[in-house]
Amino acid sequence: MNDALMHTAAARLFDAFWAAGISSPLEIVEQLSHLLYLRELDRVQDQCDQQAVPPGTPDREPIFAQDEQHLRWSQLIQLTPQRMHTSMSDNVFPWLRRHAFEGLTYSQHVKDARFTIPNSRLLAQAIGLLEETLSASGTDAASLYEHLLDRIATAGAYGGFRTPRHLTALMAAMTEPGADDEVCDPTCGVGGLLTAAARFMHRAGQGTAQQDAADVSRRLHGFDFDTTMLRLSSMRLALQGFEGADLRYRDNLSEGARWDRGRYSVILANPPFAGSVDYEAVAHELLAMVRTKKTELLHLALILELLKPGGRAAVIVPEGLLFGSTAAHIELRRTLVDEHGLDAVVKLPSGTFKPYAGVSTAILFFAKDAGEAESVWFYDLKADGWSLDDQRVPLLADDKLGLAPGSVLDAADHTRNNLPDLMRRWRLRHSSSERRRTRSEQSFCVARAEIVAEEYNLSLGRFRQIHEMQRAAQEGIRLGDIAQIFAGSVRRADLDKEPDATDSDGRGRVLTPTLLTSTLPDVADLPVRIDQREPQRRLRQGDIVGRDLAGTRHWTSLPSQYDGVQPGQGLIVIRLTQEILPLEYVIAYLSSPLAEQQLPKYGTIPRIRAREMADIWIPKCDGDPSEIRASLAMLEEGAREAERIQDELRRARIHIFESGTGSARRGRLDDAAAISSLTAQNLRRHNEPYKLFQESYPYAIARAVRKFRHSLSLAEKHEAAIQCAESLILSLGIMALALAADRGRQDLPAAAVWRQSVEQGGVSLGHWVGVIRAVAEDARQHGDAAAGLVEATARKKGGKGLIVDLDKLVALRNKIRHGAGPRTRAELEKSLERIEPLMLSSLSGCAFLAHTRWVHTNRLQWVPAEGTFRVSGLALMGDHPDFASVAFDTAHPLADERLYLITPHGAPLSLSPFCLLSDCPTCLAPELYYPDRLTSSTALLKSLDRGRELDSDSVSKALREWGAP
Repeated sequence: MNDALMHTAAARLFDAFWAAGISSPLEIVEQLSHLLYLRELDRVQDQCDQQAVPPGTPDREPIFAQDEQHLRWSQLIQLTPQRMHTSMSDNVFPWLRRHAFEGLTYSQHVKDARFTIPNSRLLAQAIGLLEETLSASGTDAASLYEHLLDRIATAGAYGGFRTPRHLTALMAAMTEPGADDEVCDPTCGVGGLLTAAARFMHRAGQGTAQQDAADVSRRLHGFDFDTTMLRLSSMRLALQGFEGADLRYRDNLSEGARWDRGRYSVILANPPFAGSVDYEAVAHELLAMVRTKKTELLHLALILELLKPGGRAAVIVPEGLLFGSTAAHIELRRTLVDEHGLDAVVKLPSGTFKPYAGVSTAILFFAKDAGEAESVWFYDLKADGWSLDDQRVPLLADDKLGLAPGSVLDAADHTRNNLPDLMRRWRLRHSSSERRRTRSEQSFCVARAEIVAEEYNLSLGRFRQIHEMQRAAQEGIRLGDIAQIFAGSVRRADLDKEPDATDSDGRGRVLTPTLLTSTLPDVADLPVRIDQREPQRRLRQGDIVGRDLAGTRHWTSLPSQYDGVQPGQGLIVIRLTQEILPLEYVIAYLSSPLAEQQLPKYGTIPRIRAREMADIWIPKCDGDPSEIRASLAMLEEGAREAERIQDELRRARIHIFESGTGSARRGRLDDAAAISSLTAQNLRRHNEPYKLFQESYPYAIARAVRKFRHSLSLAEKHEAAIQCAESLILSLGIMALALAADRGRQDLPAAAVWRQSVEQGGVSLGHWVGVIRAVAEDARQHGDAAAGLVEATARKKGGKGLIVDLDKLVALRNKIRHGAGPRTRAELEKSLERIEPLMLSSLSGCAFLAHTRWVHTNRLQWVPAEGTFRVSGLALMGDHPDFASVAFDTAHPLADERLYLITPHGAPLSLSPFCLLSDCPTCLAPELYYPDRLTSSTALLKSLDRGRELDSDSVSKALREWGAP
């Protein structure tokens, strides 16, 4: 509530000034600062009066003498508006400018200030709003002032003076200024970094709050060449309780370090950048360190001068400083890495300083004279909890913002606020786990030798690019090893501008880059070359052509009609000499952003060169070329269908507004909305894999997935994930046993082990996985697709695959079920982080299940006219226990009241006696049961998703007969 009150008060104050014709946010805050200063002086005087200090006591002279009492805030607010304005202009403000008070930094910078509130009405309104707000319970001037400064941040160029609060807190927390540190911000602006440092030091200090605040104040130092900034920063610090900070007017670049050289142990800075100065205006000592006109480089040099040996710094720099190619850029980066132990580079989101600047920035962390950096830690801060547009509004609740949120952040929250993860990984940056992280992750380390090899490039993106190229080289094929690559040679000046229909064989025709679009033109429509000179090369069927100019390159394979056509300048031609990879796959990769990242580009208008294309690495793709082509064709079909749907929706939207009656127009609107809604629902369903499993997988699995999706607590979700894995393994195992029985393969060793386990007291999940593995491998050897089980269990590259995932799930599940499960919330989170990816991978690997049907038959009827059997029953698919009725025709006579799996080709597979549908004896709800163990007289069955038990003599008899030799 206090925050909302302050926000409203700040808005009302700004509205009042704007209504009076003062539109500069900076001027508004400056004038309000004068009023707050006067109010604070009155408060300090009240404290002195209450302590009854005798006049003349050293260092305790009153602020207002006896004849100056009429200048106090408490007196001013009692005057009429006209007398108030007259008193402020003629008496109070001149008095403020003349008096400097020891320990009150603001008083030292007010001597050249101006009082610009133009009339008595605005002054009375401003004073009234301040008094009303600050007299309310639970309010304080410091909070109000922060909201006033927030208004500056949304005010165009003036926002350049302010660093976001969560960012200043981050820099203070990462440098950890302590009780013995001297902290400096050489470009302090409105004092955000100094305030963050003071708060950090104050929280860490010992003794009374008053002693801590006074000691902290003496250790804060700031410079600026704008006295308005000095007034704002000193007021900000004073209202926070740090009124004794050392804030001075100073032109850093012209004066250099001077008497402050080597004085400070911590420097936090966000210096101005993207500017330049003349050499004559720069101190010689700075030019001696780095000869440049760039202000961002000069400020870094100044900071190195101001730091004492061992002193640490956090400095915001434009991203261009990290990879700039001038000698000054490279030398300064070398100095940071080789002499000052560059510790970390934190890349900031590009919208950090919006609305007034969208430039990409980073924070450098280093320590003076720390020697060579063994390695540099990088972190890619993608989200700071606030939107990265011009509004910069919070994306999360207050308890999930900042460096140390009050609530735990889940994965979705992390995508909006990376700051807690940044702090955690910062503390682990020297650990072996952090050093092992790959360049594709959010944080990673880079060895000094690699940085040196890249001319001290400190761009996070560059090292990611190197990583991708190295990965591609390990996993790919060099394009130059499987193709000839050349550039088109026919100049535009050599082309006939008028169409020529006489060239019938096409050998005089030229394909130019401007004609290369998503659709190739007919050869007869190509321009003709004027002269008869033979080109260096002619095009052939199967050549891959694309533009050399950045943008859409339109990589395309040429048909036979283009045999003999000449390539124009601006074309890149790739002629495969070996078909290690299908031509369609090469085109698909070249059209991807990953390929584009590998391409070196030249010129102001960036182009690629044919000879550089040879060093592109094409990632390998295992499999038969015809299968790869088929998959690419399906991908293309999906893209075309998506484009068709977009076009249809676009036409439907336009059709709404065409001529007709109002009711007709409303009908077209409703039709368009219905089509759009249905499309969106289908797309959302396919983008939510768990929902897809829940709706389309066999009942037992779908039911377990539903429980996982709707779990309310972490413990419930963890248990549901285990049950989901159990249901999946049991369902696949039941299917595998049914396949073995149907194919007469019950003699498989794994099936025999399963049968012995049933007879000897219980089947483990490991036995079920053994059956799945054995049946799938046996079917593979006999050329049997096994209703999709063979393809699903195929071993993938790198030793991965469904069976491997199932084995891992069984190991984790057994460990948990046998007493080594998680007990604390942290252990539950860690355990779920291991189980869920395996569960999702396993469910995704069983997509063939969605194309089968589990059906419980009710009635079989012969249809003589069609020569088939008509089967009616219940479809046990999806998570709802009210099973849908189903009817279908089959050439096979199926038994009544039995469970079948219907394969994608319509073949029935009896699941009995390995699974049956029966009502639960406790709740009477239908349940799926599987055999767990045999006794001397019956079979004990368990339900797939609830663990309930059931006896069955018929299953016992069937299992004994199935296992009989």
